[in-house]
Amino acid sequence: MVDSLSLFLSVQSQTEQQRRERDSMASNSAPIHPGTVERAPSISELSRTEWARPEYTLPVPSLKFLFHLECEMDVFHHVGLGPHGDRSTVIFKGGRFEGPRMRGEILPGGGDWEIVRNDEAAGTQTAHLDTRYNLRTHDGAVIYLQTTGVRTGRKEVLEKLGEDEGIGADEFRMRLHCTMETGDERYKWVNEGVFVASSGKSGSRVIYDAYELL
Repeated sequence: MVDSLSLFLSVQSQTEQQRRERDSMASNSAPIHPGTVERAPSISELSRTEWARPEYTLPVPSLKFLFHLECEMDVFHHVGLGPHGDRSTVIFKGGRFEGPRMRGEILPGGGDWEIVRNDEAAGTQTAHLDTRYNLRTHDGAVIYLQTTGVRTGRKEVLEKLGEDEGIGADEFRMRLHCTMETGDERYKWVNEGVFVASSGKSGSRVIYDAYELL
């Protein structure tokens, strides 16, 4: 009788565990709508790992708008297939940016050193972006901006971005991680921030909204 009860409880426990895993997978596969943050599940739901500090709670991050940016690009130059992948480069001609806490111009001379990978079977393309900008604020501070990220989507769409300005930013995905440096005391807060951007490419322009991750 005891053995039967133990077996029954063991089966019930496994069934409940499987149900929680199915629910967790279902919630993780649900679409994330623009402007929302998927909250981390309760640690009790992450039950396949033995945690050392399950009671330790973390804040949910938020995004604070930083600036809108437009950058004019020169002509892309195809470097070719090298040891790190199929690379192309482009020099930035200049541009502009503005937000509640900073505004100004993009100085000529930065650029992008991207590596492009194609998935012929899936018909997709992914560019791994590596950019440098020199920003000058309206009040004279010079800020170095570096971004890394990806531009990914259907190959047939991405290959037309340079010519077809009718392609919207929702037809592909371009997301960036941004870091900034300056020695100007008025903007030293950028040295300590974590920044991301939702980006796009339209003709010879890169356009994006940058946010501070709080």
